[in-house]
Amino acid sequence: MTKPSRILRWLLAGLLLLLLLAGGFAWYQWTAFKREQGIVELDWQGLRVSSRSISIRQLDYAQLTENGLNLTVRAENIALQVPSLFQPFPPQSLQIDRLSTTLLSLPHAGNGSSPPRDAEQYARWVAWLPQRMTIADLRMDLPCAKGQCDERGSLWLEHAGETLLPVDARLDLRRNEHRVSLIVSAQGPDPMHSLIEARLLIDEQSRLEGRNRLNLLGNTLRSDATFAMGSLPEAPWLLSWLSDWTGYEPTPLNMPADMRLGAGWALSVPRSTDGTLEWRRAGGDLRLSGHLPAPWPIIGLGELQGDIDLAANGQDGQWLPPELKANVQLRPEPALVADLPENLRPERLGIQIEPLDAETERDELPLQVKLDAQGATPATLQARVRLNTAPPYVLQIEQAQLQLRSSKLKLDALSLGGLEATLDFSGRASLEQIDVQLHKSSRATLTDLTSGELTARQLQALLSQPLSLHLDRRNSEPPSWRVQGPLDLRVSRLDHPRLISQGWHWSGQLEADATKLAATGPLSNDVGLILAANLNKRWNGPLQASGKLQEIFLRAGNPLARSFTAWPEMLELNSGRLLADGTLSVPAGSTPPSARLTLEARGLAGIIDRAEISGLDARIAASLERNRLELDITELRLAQLNPGFTFGPLLLRGNYRTDLDHPVQGQLRWATAETQIFGGRFWLAPATLDLAAPQQQLSAKLQGLQLSDMLAAYPTEGLDGSGLIDGSFDIRRSALGFSVDQGELSARTPGGVLRFRSPKIEALGQSNPAMKIVTEALHDFHYDRLSSDVRYDESGKLNLALRLNGRNPALEGGRPINFSINLEEDIPALLTSLQLSDRVSETIQRRVQEHLQRLQ
Repeated sequence: MTKPSRILRWLLAGLLLLLLLAGGFAWYQWTAFKREQGIVELDWQGLRVSSRSISIRQLDYAQLTENGLNLTVRAENIALQVPSLFQPFPPQSLQIDRLSTTLLSLPHAGNGSSPPRDAEQYARWVAWLPQRMTIADLRMDLPCAKGQCDERGSLWLEHAGETLLPVDARLDLRRNEHRVSLIVSAQGPDPMHSLIEARLLIDEQSRLEGRNRLNLLGNTLRSDATFAMGSLPEAPWLLSWLSDWTGYEPTPLNMPADMRLGAGWALSVPRSTDGTLEWRRAGGDLRLSGHLPAPWPIIGLGELQGDIDLAANGQDGQWLPPELKANVQLRPEPALVADLPENLRPERLGIQIEPLDAETERDELPLQVKLDAQGATPATLQARVRLNTAPPYVLQIEQAQLQLRSSKLKLDALSLGGLEATLDFSGRASLEQIDVQLHKSSRATLTDLTSGELTARQLQALLSQPLSLHLDRRNSEPPSWRVQGPLDLRVSRLDHPRLISQGWHWSGQLEADATKLAATGPLSNDVGLILAANLNKRWNGPLQASGKLQEIFLRAGNPLARSFTAWPEMLELNSGRLLADGTLSVPAGSTPPSARLTLEARGLAGIIDRAEISGLDARIAASLERNRLELDITELRLAQLNPGFTFGPLLLRGNYRTDLDHPVQGQLRWATAETQIFGGRFWLAPATLDLAAPQQQLSAKLQGLQLSDMLAAYPTEGLDGSGLIDGSFDIRRSALGFSVDQGELSARTPGGVLRFRSPKIEALGQSNPAMKIVTEALHDFHYDRLSSDVRYDESGKLNLALRLNGRNPALEGGRPINFSINLEEDIPALLTSLQLSDRVSETIQRRVQEHLQRLQ
């Protein structure tokens, strides 16, 4: 092989390698592009390429992007004519026999907006458009209010070539035997200096015409346009067509509607440095006149009917009407009011605006406005307003009244019945701020209000002074607002499982803004319970409430017992004073609430179950944190307790901790638990009582009990004595109650005296010689030893194994006598007998008798 041949071979091999590398790189780039754009299908069949044309029998395209776009396209019999394959733009013509498009979903709105495009960029895109384009059969399956809507038609477009203008286009849409056509024609050197004319034909009859002349002067685009429609006899069948695109069923038309629309404007739109048009800063003049004698659907708004005449002047994006008259009815599209609670969504809105014959200043437009909302919650708003149509733009609101009524209204967890509200207000609104005063004549009433287990009947909201609303748009986005003023709430009856049904009243100061709600004022009820209450709620934080109970003098009655069902039925307080204050915090979300409460009692007297109390002083601090309840008993002192015999004072210092899920299975700790009884002292050693444990041992002591006081209280005739008694007890607590298994009593030296003279015992001694000695000895028995073992069971049976050593000086020369006596006493029965005597009040006697009757 010659040397040139080898060189040629290497060159060909190198060229082939370069082609392979270039093809691989192109394929990689194409694959990456498809993945980035979400192109899941791009297939074609019957591809033919010539020097000046490209034809494809069938092209299939599908795109599914991460931001939600779901699009499929099929084109059949595509014919593209180009000047040359090496100079394809602008294409000469594009012919498509059939184009089928299915759009299932549009891209989701992103957090940021796409950058604006200038007019030059749009002009560059024009170079991609064929000079002539025809789609003979256009089929579109598009998302609409009823799901997917199928539309068919055709498209034709022709323009100059390298520039867009002049351009003529026609879009035809067909439904059954009817056709709607949009014809657009634009003339001029470029889009910013052009005349655009458009016509809407229905069944080849011109119904809507528009004309718009655009002229760019410096950095301002001038738009002068007119728009008119004289009649629409095709309205009935056109309404049926439009019903697919509305979120409701339009009102049927039995007769053709004589609709008239007319509009004209002269706008000036500034252009920014990057070439984009700032429509929000547009100014100029606008006039609109419309007559819709029958309801007509407007996509995105709803059904509109009535008459409107409007003239508006705009400056730097601020538009105000020097002339305005309207009398229209609007049936809102469901999506427009979807954010409102279901019962507050209006089915129809009536809007009446008429010029007002009144003395005015220059550039002031007086109007009478009436809005009427029909639906589950009918409402009417009437107001006289004065609008300044020149700077500074101000709207004065006078003699305004909002009337609202609803038989049943549901707001989240609140259910309101029989709502009637009349709100009289006035105010002032400008572009920067709004100030509204709600007048004292305003009032709102509810037949009933229900939230969970709480029900309020005959609720009234009144104002003692005007309530103010302030909205400021100057330095914040969204606008800041504030509501401030007095509010008076009255409920004729408040029902809740933990409350006794009666009327309640709150009168205080209300303040709310975009960050918080605050309410301060006294809360009271029909029986005289008064609480100074404060409530604070940050919208994104916890609810904070605090209150202080006005001091209660129980001699005048007990409003707590007549307010709360949790008040113990067997607790009656008829004297003394009560004070309390506390706080409550309810976090947002599912975090449990927390609370603090301090209760102070002074000199309480009354009845607990079947015992009288007097002189009760206490200070208790309660706290609730993460479902844990703690009661700190700083001091609880009871001067006297009388369950049938009197003892006291009693003293307790300690605390109680428990879980709210098991409130009676907590732990009771005490540092001091003692009482004075029969002249002596009885106390429990410091300990912790675990109520959740099956059983527990406690230690108790008795010191210095006066035997004379105890025997005086014991209901046995002729028994008295003297001496001091001490003792110790091991107390066991179980599910059945308290018991004493090991207890001891003993008298202090040098002892004491026992005297027992009873006719029954005397008669027994006469018939029994042995008993005669016993009875005679007990007539005046001087003991030097008195001791006893003590047993007490859960049923209330007390057993004493009594041992007595001593003598009677008058019997047998005072010789020593020893007694061993077993005594048994039913303590509940003993107390019952004492409580049936005149030692207690008639209330306790009645309770005991009722208890005995229930046991029979």
